[in-house]
Amino acid sequence: MNVVQTPPVEIAIRTLGEEDRRRVWAWFDHLGNWENDPFVRNHSEKLPSVADVYVLKTSSDDIRIFFKLEPDRIKILDIATKATILSSGHVSGSGE
Repeated sequence: MNVVQTPPVEIAIRTLGEEDRRRVWAWFDHLGNWENDPFVRNHSEKLPSVADVYVLKTSSDDIRIFFKLEPDRIKILDIATKATILSSGHVSGSGE
């Protein structure tokens, strides 16, 4: 699948260190193989409040990738660290 980044994602990537940028790009590559990558599908959760929007909880770090699954592409909407999400107060009842 074609993976497309939105402008907010491009900005967010520029704020990351070199190692984190490499990891994020690697995860984008995994998302591009959506149909054949069970790990990516199993670690992506559909957000209940938004149609066809998922969050990928990456394995080796705390980066979360928000994306929209479309028929012929994956549109990356945002990236964030778990700590940023929890500190923003948008996740309630996480128990962490």
